[in-house]
Amino acid sequence: MRAAVEAVVHDLCGKRVALLGEPSTHAFGKALVFKVEVVRRLINECHYNAFLIERGAYDFLEIARTLRAHRMVGDSTISAAIGGIWANQDMAALVPFLAEKANAGTLTLGGLDDQLSAGTWAQHRMPEYLANHLTGADRAACLAILKRHMLWQYTDNAPFGPADKARILGCVDKIETKPSRAGDKATGEYDRAMLDNLRRTFARELRGSTPDLETRLLNERDSSMYRNFRWWSSRLPVRRRIIVWTATVHASKSLRSVRGHENQVSLGSFIHRDFGDDALVLAFSASGGTYGLNRQPEHMLAPSPDSSLEARVLAETDADTRYFGRRELRQLGPIAARPFRVDFKRANWADVFDGIVVFREERAPRL
Repeated sequence: MRAAVEAVVHDLCGKRVALLGEPSTHAFGKALVFKVEVVRRLINECHYNAFLIERGAYDFLEIARTLRAHRMVGDSTISAAIGGIWANQDMAALVPFLAEKANAGTLTLGGLDDQLSAGTWAQHRMPEYLANHLTGADRAACLAILKRHMLWQYTDNAPFGPADKARILGCVDKIETKPSRAGDKATGEYDRAMLDNLRRTFARELRGSTPDLETRLLNERDSSMYRNFRWWSSRLPVRRRIIVWTATVHASKSLRSVRGHENQVSLGSFIHRDFGDDALVLAFSASGGTYGLNRQPEHMLAPSPDSSLEARVLAETDADTRYFGRRELRQLGPIAARPFRVDFKRANWADVFDGIVVFREERAPRL
């Protein structure tokens, strides 16, 4: 693995944006170990100064507010913000490093997603934080409305519906008219960013069924992540170097050549438009092994066919891990591979990402 890490860091060190993908199952442990090492190296050796991850923006906005107030952020706070699909030992190894750099003021941590997740500050503390912008009956009513949703206190007899969505957005409108309690410009910006993300996530709720609804929702989510990318990057120093940690399907430069994804517009496509060759998209795959998400049962990866990208990458080496860069990918041409999930799709992958790391044997993340 060491040689592959060296090659990846070499290719990423001079870039302005490093998009580190992974299969959308988020269930590959060796890929996590590899990415953790690359992140450390990019920050320590290549002067990257931002780490943006495909998790809810809300917790990271609270982290930014805390750091701006000259208060330290603990490992547990960062772990909870990342949490969820990355709640495992392989990812946990990165948390103290991120905390150290963030508390030292040399690294900005940011969330790219507008989705709400369990076990986060957003779920347990944000309702009170936002409702405290209001007073009297408005405060009490909005606190109850927001808490009910964040804790998902709906029932079969009283399910989440259009009236609930309208009440939540009504509270967002009321809160937005009130100034930040802290009174400073930056905190007001953090609060508005939280409210903007809430609006965007609720805009995708309870849509009427249409043939292209799934693709439209995916595109709106990636567009929202790009808006958050722009928000965070606009607040970085001029010499910004940004790590983006996400699934490869979001990181991709273009999905037009991938069957079943032709109409998707990814986060990475916007970043590629803005940065061109100054952004590099890295994917991961495996020839075989196991995968598993958190405490779900582990599954075996079907062996890769001899004609697949995975088999071709590993054919001429005894190494357990190999990296193929852009030129080598281009030479392969259209070929079957599974960098998105565990099924194989045929595409010209050089149009989708700039490099891929292939493991001979993957394993599920360590719990």
